[in-house]
Amino acid sequence: MTELLPFEDPARRCLPLHAWPEPDQLAWEAALAPGDLLDGTIGPGHHWCPDTREKYGKGYGRWLTFVVGSGRFDPTEAPADRITRDAIASYVEELQHQVAPWTLWGRLAELLAVAKAISPERDWQWLRRIVGKLETRVVATRNKHIRLRPAAEILGWAIGHMDDLITNPPPRHGPTRFRDALMVALLIACPTMRLRNLTRIKIGSNLVPTSAGYELRFGAPEMKARKPVEIPVPDCLVPYLQHYLGVVRPQLLQGRDSDRLWITQYADPMRESNVYEGITRTTKRAFGRPINPHLFRDCAVTSVAVEDPKHIGIAPPILGHTDPRTTEQHYIQAQQIDAGRKLQASLRALRRKHPPRQDRSTARKDKP
Repeated sequence: MTELLPFEDPARRCLPLHAWPEPDQLAWEAALAPGDLLDGTIGPGHHWCPDTREKYGKGYGRWLTFVVGSGRFDPTEAPADRITRDAIASYVEELQHQVAPWTLWGRLAELLAVAKAISPERDWQWLRRIVGKLETRVVATRNKHIRLRPAAEILGWAIGHMDDLITNPPPRHGPTRFRDALMVALLIACPTMRLRNLTRIKIGSNLVPTSAGYELRFGAPEMKARKPVEIPVPDCLVPYLQHYLGVVRPQLLQGRDSDRLWITQYADPMRESNVYEGITRTTKRAFGRPINPHLFRDCAVTSVAVEDPKHIGIAPPILGHTDPRTTEQHYIQAQQIDAGRKLQASLRALRRKHPPRQDRSTARKDKP
């Protein structure tokens, strides 16, 4: 077993691969084996990209922590044999007391993916149904409509906030607030990026100066759709990006050297959790509710669908979608939002035209 960090809860950790039981390590290696497609020796998970492998590995590691901690581990038992309905029920019950519903669904979905890879001949429909039910519950409880904001409003706020920070820099946290506002502006202006892309931007390789300003470039392995992307940074953001590179970022680096664009207040490259927290904290301060990085994609496409539906066709290349049904969902969502706005406007107009009558019983009491 590896040594725990002081703040880690042993019951919640994701067991790292090198600490897995030997049967599980062998099953994982077989699932990722390159093999040969023609003779059927290629592993079911060989096509997973490095990020997906890391994600699924952590999910399975969390499952192993539960198996060992609950006394269910049997060294003579095959890894797939441990994944039973009874064990899953106990696993779900444990996670419900530890993590949010969205994380619970993610852990089960990760376990399902690994189960299908290490034992593809088995029928995992029962586990798939459980994952589907958990996803339905999560979607039903996560009303993202109330957190959506027009893309122009988000960008306008970010630019205005950066202007204020340049003109009247606060005595504390000025550099980090400017950095976070710039992240918000860059993400809403370039929603093709996901949280991983935004976090890992490197100066010179991902952020490249051009004759017109700057361009964001990501290779195929860096993108979810496995296609290279080149995104020009909007002209309106170039001055703020230059200010960050020339003034703010050196303040954050405190004399250190790094090729990463985003730097913490402690002069370290930001991690995904840092970027996520910075964006949600900043948007909550600005709009009253946090807007998580992935929701920026919804804000961008919904804005196009509501304000300029004739050009909804630009959504797939902007977001890197390969399935048109994904864009159609955004369009339907935008129609629902627009319909709701129109209904509220009609109700307000009716209230102005027909003000509520005074209650009769109250009116009688008021008579002399």
